[in-house]
Amino acid sequence: MRFRIAAAAVLTACAMAGSGLAVSAQAASADTHAASSAARPTCPYPYVCFYNGNTMTGKFKDTGYWQSLGASRNAKGAVNTRHDDVAYVRFSNHPAICMKPGEGWAFNGAHPTQVYISSSSTCH
Repeated sequence: MRFRIAAAAVLTACAMAGSGLAVSAQAASADTHAASSAARPTCPYPYVCFYNGNTMTGKFKDTGYWQSLGASRNAKGAVNTRHDDVAYVRFSNHPAICMKPGEGWAFNGAHPTQVYISSSSTCH
């Protein structure tokens, strides 16, 4: 299953919940076991940020080409803070996903490899 979740405290919730969330297509609300995200650095606009627990592993803002994740290849989730641009994430062991503007994802076992930030406001 994949959960699309508002960017709030989602990644902290995922880190705290362990392996309870995975990448798939169902919409969901924030996990009720969410801890305070105060310790996790905020992803600034206009970036797509990758997290491993409370650690930001990378942030990307360039549009129009696939970017290798480097240190973010072990990320457990990501947040798209852009207002009008979608972001696609490729995985080594799962189909690609499309993150809408303002959306966060938990990856749970999927290993991200690349990100593509599109100037489109909708997923194709």
